[in-house]
Amino acid sequence: MILSHLYIVSYKMKIMIKIIMPLLLGTFLFGSLPVPQQFRADFNQTVINTDNNQTLHYSGHVAIKVPNRAKWVYSRPVPKTICLLEDRAWVIEPELEQATLYRLDKAIPLLAILENAKKIDTGHYTARYNGVEYDLRVDEKEKLKAVEYTDELGNRVILLFSGIDTSPIDSTETECTIPREYDVIDGRF
Repeated sequence: MILSHLYIVSYKMKIMIKIIMPLLLGTFLFGSLPVPQQFRADFNQTVINTDNNQTLHYSGHVAIKVPNRAKWVYSRPVPKTICLLEDRAWVIEPELEQATLYRLDKAIPLLAILENAKKIDTGHYTARYNGVEYDLRVDEKEKLKAVEYTDELGNRVILLFSGIDTSPIDSTETECTIPREYDVIDGRF
């Protein structure tokens, strides 16, 4: 039973990372807009299963530092931290007292995405990457406020940002600490 639970949790985490990585990319899909070297904000994420219309809601805080560091701290529905560093991701789950290491499949060609972002109208951009179209909304100061797309599983993903701050980020804001008593799982297979 424990193994089946771990398998389900592992599967859910792989899906979550597949959702988070494009969101990380979505943060920078500005085309002709300036690309911030750092970014922190509160977020609300909605994932809608288009087959059965079930909706999941997440919220928390994110800190991102270009080119390849990010820390997503989820406060709802359960506490969880996802740290992205180059080609790997740590998922730290306090309720399970575990940390799982995942491999991110490929480096994302950020510049190619930026070059393909196109302005639709004031405050609205689109970009296409790997067959996925991203709908981007920015505020009057050209700060990202929303990213929407349909993921490879057919889920509609909507990410809303608030309290955006592009001031310098200390590297400790994107670091993750794994408590010694947590189980560490290598999920890179």
